[in-house]
Amino acid sequence: MDQAEQRARELLARMTLAEKIGQTVQYGRCEERERQLVAEGRIGSLLNVHGAKKINELQRLAVEQSRLGIPLLIGDDVIHGFRTIFPIPLGEAASWDLEAMEKNARIAAREAAAEGIRWTFAPMVDITRDPRWGRIAESTGEDVYLSSLAAAAKVKGFQSPNESGYPAVAACVKHFAGYGFVEGGRDYDTTDMSGRTLREAVVPPFAHGIRAGAMSVMSAFSELNGVPASGSRYLLRDILKEEWAFDGIVVSDWESIEELIHHGYAEDRRDSALKGLAAGVDMDMHSGVYLDHLESIIAEHPEMMELLDDAVLRILKVKFRLGLFDNPYVSEGDSEIGGIPAAHLEQARDSARKSIVLLQNDDGILPLDTGRLKKLALIGLRATLVLGAFI
Repeated sequence: MDQAEQRARELLARMTLAEKIGQTVQYGRCEERERQLVAEGRIGSLLNVHGAKKINELQRLAVEQSRLGIPLLIGDDVIHGFRTIFPIPLGEAASWDLEAMEKNARIAAREAAAEGIRWTFAPMVDITRDPRWGRIAESTGEDVYLSSLAAAAKVKGFQSPNESGYPAVAACVKHFAGYGFVEGGRDYDTTDMSGRTLREAVVPPFAHGIRAGAMSVMSAFSELNGVPASGSRYLLRDILKEEWAFDGIVVSDWESIEELIHHGYAEDRRDSALKGLAAGVDMDMHSGVYLDHLESIIAEHPEMMELLDDAVLRILKVKFRLGLFDNPYVSEGDSEIGGIPAAHLEQARDSARKSIVLLQNDDGILPLDTGRLKKLALIGLRATLVLGAFI
């Protein structure tokens, strides 16, 4: 047991049921109601909050007004840069430059952390082979090998140590699992795949990201073989937490626990909260179903207290491992939006150059003249589409 876990266990033992539930609650807004809940220790995480001054104010509510002073974990979608903008992940993949991917993530993490954002919902490691899927830009494409290496490189970059020796931000590999295989490329739709496809094509990048030290995993919106991923014990407990011994946070995608209702998997919000926690989702992103219903669920099903304690312990360990308890605040002067360091801009330019793939039109072969074309070899799943574009 490391020091972070020891401190987390000691803190857990002092917590009330309401305070435990609060750590599992994340909101994507912070209005008057949410601010009051933060001060009461009933919200453990926020996203979509920006600016060092505002984040420090929220941290003071949590640290100085709540009974136990547990700091907030502030998250954001730091996908391909924060102040400095790098090529989209698909563009980075085209470069095959793993060193640059890691460096880009490191720079993005430093810039986000300076503002108080200590959790990024990246990298997205979904494999997809359907060009109709709308989130391909966030992925590193269809190649399992490249995507696995990219996942590890980005996790290492995001979680590289800051000047105090703590990870700059916590990385989050998403969306577990099968999200990129939705039928017809329709976002949030169902997936239907064999165990072989799941093991050989879908989960390897997640495994590489976790082996690289990823501190969190996000569950997917989509169904997998009839069971929504955010309600799948098979994915979140059997594979992730037991087989892989993952000890970080599992966070839902935006309201994906509540969306168990829309999948026909849960009867109502209370049932969705019960099934989300039972499946292994430690933190509910924005829907509020844990905040509203876990207390009555635990009263009716006291055996689920063990699952809640495990979820809270995971969240507290990440907060300790990030150093949030030791230093929850950031310097407001250093984080004001201003000039971007020249070295960051040069790194972005270099990555952009490497991500561009150009064809050289030797001997004027393009456009293709089908009248005199003898032989042409095109390799890949979408070869006929490529051929059609050049004729």
